[in-house]
Amino acid sequence: MVHSIKSAWLGRKGLMLIAAAAVLLVAGAGAWVLTGSTAPAVGCPAGQTAEQCSASAGASGAGGEALAPGEVDPGSAGLGSAKPSGSGRPASAPPGAGSGGNGRGGSTGDGKYPARYSVGAPGVGKYKQSDAKLPVPAGYQEVAASESQSKAYNLYTCGNITLDHKYIHGYIYIGTDCHGTVTITNSIIAPPPGSANRAILVNANSSGKLTLNISNTTIRPEPVGLGQKGAALNDHAINDCETCTIHLNKVDVANTGGMCLCGQNVTIENSWLHDNYIANLTDIGAAHTGGVFPYGGSGPLEIRNSRLEPGVDAFTGQEIPNYWKAITAVLFTQSAGGSTLTNYTVQNNFISLGAYGFWAQDGQNLRVRGNVFGPTHYGSTGNCTGGCKVTYAEWSDNLAGAIDGTPLAQAVQKPA
Repeated sequence: MVHSIKSAWLGRKGLMLIAAAAVLLVAGAGAWVLTGSTAPAVGCPAGQTAEQCSASAGASGAGGEALAPGEVDPGSAGLGSAKPSGSGRPASAPPGAGSGGNGRGGSTGDGKYPARYSVGAPGVGKYKQSDAKLPVPAGYQEVAASESQSKAYNLYTCGNITLDHKYIHGYIYIGTDCHGTVTITNSIIAPPPGSANRAILVNANSSGKLTLNISNTTIRPEPVGLGQKGAALNDHAINDCETCTIHLNKVDVANTGGMCLCGQNVTIENSWLHDNYIANLTDIGAAHTGGVFPYGGSGPLEIRNSRLEPGVDAFTGQEIPNYWKAITAVLFTQSAGGSTLTNYTVQNNFISLGAYGFWAQDGQNLRVRGNVFGPTHYGSTGNCTGGCKVTYAEWSDNLAGAIDGTPLAQAVQKPA
């Protein structure tokens, strides 16, 4: 079964959903240009109604059956790829940068952002990027994917659905007719090897509104080896949609290509991004990963009190070797189809270990305040180049920081 999403909105005019396939973003005059095309994701054929899709899958609404402990169906799928920019020279790291950090909780910047391993699904504890699976905490129900080939756990017709204390062995597919409120809390989303799409693929159409609330949840695709495939490992964990409202609170995202491909009606708070996955890539420089990417977004988008360090090996507190070759910027903005990002606020976060920390290529009246910028490869910020127009309503109290999140006295200046 194939989820055909070539004409699905990602919540922004002119942007089509990028599925598990080759996506090339090439740096040109300081801006990213979409040059690739998408292969279909796996799920239901194009043109099927929700009823037909549900019938062929054997159920409507939430899909999947309880798994026996340890039962996982192996598989394979394509993965996304892209190419980061290579401009600029490595910036001199601030004091403490690259020296490791404590490998435990790290600094919280006097309570601004969470310590490592302090958010996510209750009972998970500390884990390594290479761990084959997370443990199943007491009180969780293991749930199998609806589709053994794609590893999709399907939500086709939703209304009001709550997934609580679930350990989902698949990626979540939110279908075209999924409207209402979907709440995911106290849960683990663990797409297995061979998963055909990002961890939460939102494909709801514009005929109704969808509210997606995710809290106290760990999103962690299971690792694969060099040259092996798993789309959830190399793509942003979540995307938005045209009529979506998305709220992430105390969400732990690891082993992905970023936290959210989202640019409107999104709030991210008290959350943690780390351990972006590149271990399976034979050409790290062909990947385009990051943190939060509002490509073509119009806003509002608020990112607050979160720990965004995609290039860190959280278990050791060290940087992942060559992390910067895949991570354009932790926070990156870019217009699409003439869009302009507004109502964009970034406050009280730890932003660390991308090629850049913050790089705005689009946006008017941006507000960036009270953040701590950890070490990066090229610099805490990238400049607006190639004719782009970016303005700031506020840039204040942004400081450099060490790799463990400790703020330093050095101010980070507003980009040119």
